[in-house]
Amino acid sequence: MRNLRLMLVVVVLMWGFGLIMLPSIPDPAPIHWNAVGEVDGYGSPWIVALLPPIMATIMALLALVLPRIDPRGQGYTGFFRTYALIMNSLVLFFAGLQVITIGVAVGWPVSVPRLLSVGMSLLIIVLGNELGRVTPNYFVGIRTPWTLADPDVWRKTHRVGARLFVAGGGLAALSSLVVPEAWLFVATLLFVIVPVLATIPYSYVVWRQLRSG
Repeated sequence: MRNLRLMLVVVVLMWGFGLIMLPSIPDPAPIHWNAVGEVDGYGSPWIVALLPPIMATIMALLALVLPRIDPRGQGYTGFFRTYALIMNSLVLFFAGLQVITIGVAVGWPVSVPRLLSVGMSLLIIVLGNELGRVTPNYFVGIRTPWTLADPDVWRKTHRVGARLFVAGGGLAALSSLVVPEAWLFVATLLFVIVPVLATIPYSYVVWRQLRSG
């Protein structure tokens, strides 16, 4: 619980920031951007100010509840610091999202594609750095039928997945500096999604190898 205090503090600050900035947000306010960073959707300022803290609050509540309801909950004791870092990072990502969307709404000179690219890159790098420490459970990590069926498959898949996540996050971070904004969202998405998807067939291959061996 102590390691999750940062997450709880950030959630409280997000609610405070959203309520303070709410009167300054125009109605309607930009709430959606297309792949090239152009606004293509407008909505209530309440959505801009309070949707991110609502999502962060849900994430914080899940962070507190998941170890208690997971049938493999005893395994969390072995990687709880890692678990807390992952959950703290996700809440911080929502906080960054709130700052970006409110900033655009009130006229701050910010680039939504570049800031989102940086945020997603840092998040995937953090997840990659910690992925190898996650032990088998039903809620956190690379959960495929094969990793959940065999702890050796879980361990091997998470070790490889950790490297793929860090590499993908690093490439996404680099792309945020050099790729034109018109292609930035697509490039970042590819660098983030491909490592995630690659771990699924890899876990199956490892399971088949261990089974045949």
